[in-house]
Amino acid sequence: MAESLSLEGLRRRFSHLPQGLLDHLKRVSQLAGQLAARWDVDPERAALVGFLHDVARAEDPAWLLARARELGLVVHPVEEAAPVLLHGPLAAALVEQELGLKDQEMLAAITWHSTGRGGMSRLEQVVFLADKLDPEKEGYYPGMEGLPALAEQDLDRAVLRYIQWQIRHLLEQDGMIHPASIEAHNDLIRRTRGR
Repeated sequence: MAESLSLEGLRRRFSHLPQGLLDHLKRVSQLAGQLAARWDVDPERAALVGFLHDVARAEDPAWLLARARELGLVVHPVEEAAPVLLHGPLAAALVEQELGLKDQEMLAAITWHSTGRGGMSRLEQVVFLADKLDPEKEGYYPGMEGLPALAEQDLDRAVLRYIQWQIRHLLEQDGMIHPASIEAHNDLIRRTRGR
């Protein structure tokens, strides 16, 4: 793998990010690698994606919207209302352009790590959960205390449990729900039904 796509190379490349965000990226990278090993996913690829998933997270909402339009990304009305949701798609686009990453599964894991989507691969699920399992993440999710153990037992059910929590939380807050989260929910219900 190219030096620019090694963890050490990525740490140097993104050393300008705020320290708290860098610490989160390192923790998610480590968690993704560990969870990947449990689910027969390449730990190195998972660790790289775990580090890259939030490289656009420190940008402000106006920049996210402007850059998404500049790059020709389709901006859903939910993303227009909550531009923070664009940090995953933008991170994937920037990593593809600036680092030359062409692995579509890795790019999808970066893109969909906030909302999930229908038909998530194991790598996408691993990165999605690793991001949510960071115990030091600001605003860690009350009620999700059993999620780490579930992630070791049943990856589909762990992702489903988090997405259901997220949807309930957004409904309670009169928040908008991204359609990709609804698609992920429905797909995971189908996958887990009867198990």
